[in-house]
Amino acid sequence: MVDVIMPALGMAQDTGKLLQWLKQPGDPVAVGDQLFEVETDKSVMEVEASEAGFLTQVSASDGDEVPVGQVIAVISATADNVVAAAAPKPAPVPDSVAEPQKTHVAPVAATVPAAAPMSSTGASTGRVLASPKAKRLAKEQDLDLGALAQAGHPQPYHVSDLEVLRSLPVIGASPSGQTVIMVATKQITARCPRQGSRDFIDWMETDGAITVVPTAIFASFAAGAFRAATEAALVVVQVSGPDKDDVFLRNPDYSRLSVPAPETDDDATFVLHDLSDSFLTSLRLGDTTLPTLSIGADGDSYAITFEFSSEHMVDDQAIAFVSGLARRLADPLHHLV
Repeated sequence: MVDVIMPALGMAQDTGKLLQWLKQPGDPVAVGDQLFEVETDKSVMEVEASEAGFLTQVSASDGDEVPVGQVIAVISATADNVVAAAAPKPAPVPDSVAEPQKTHVAPVAATVPAAAPMSSTGASTGRVLASPKAKRLAKEQDLDLGALAQAGHPQPYHVSDLEVLRSLPVIGASPSGQTVIMVATKQITARCPRQGSRDFIDWMETDGAITVVPTAIFASFAAGAFRAATEAALVVVQVSGPDKDDVFLRNPDYSRLSVPAPETDDDATFVLHDLSDSFLTSLRLGDTTLPTLSIGADGDSYAITFEFSSEHMVDDQAIAFVSGLARRLADPLHHLV
């Protein structure tokens, strides 16, 4: 049985604020498991266990300000004594904290990273509180946690807040030095079986002596799915592919598949990359100028990738678009009826 104490995470730290327990009383604990988060005057740390057992006798609650060295839980060999004896409130904060007695030195390893900036590219200026894991992931992914603070997102930040950070517009600089906002690209991927489209092409060829190429199916089905999701009156598909010149098709879902859709000079509604005859299965271009759809062949499946931003459409529309397209490709009769 070993004590869990509030660790000293700084040279001049007298207390630590227990933000939240990451284990519940009675939970099994392995060496290295994160037990709780503590906030100091500089950062938020996650405290790990250095002994295995069960977390018991928890005597401090989330939000408590706890003096350094105070026992706040016990790691026991069994979960029999889960409840704290008296669940005492934290002791008053002393003016100065004496060195913990050796008998109270808990075998808890606290990860104490340096108070480094949140991101190598961060534009933030104020203090940002975040867990070490959130900091590490943000740095690895070149994300600026300061942007969350600038957006008013409440601190401290955890890994789950990185998803919010990714959805924020990215502030950059134009070649002229002016500040611009680059809208974040979102991506939806899907897979559907190819057999339905294959059978449909064979059926058109055998019973109707009509030759239908996959690109025509992709453009028609994609335009139909986009119109159903957004209620757009005009859909112009910019069809692109490796070793092919781009063509702009006006409302291809209104044309018969055996007849080429009319070309137009109108601006494209979205770009369609037909990769089915190439070794490519998907594209992730990160270009938010236009919504970009790619369809590639991967074994017996079509791989669908759709990139868009909030400037183009709302998430529900994008999801409905990709879902509707996959449904049409899997069962072409769904599109024709």
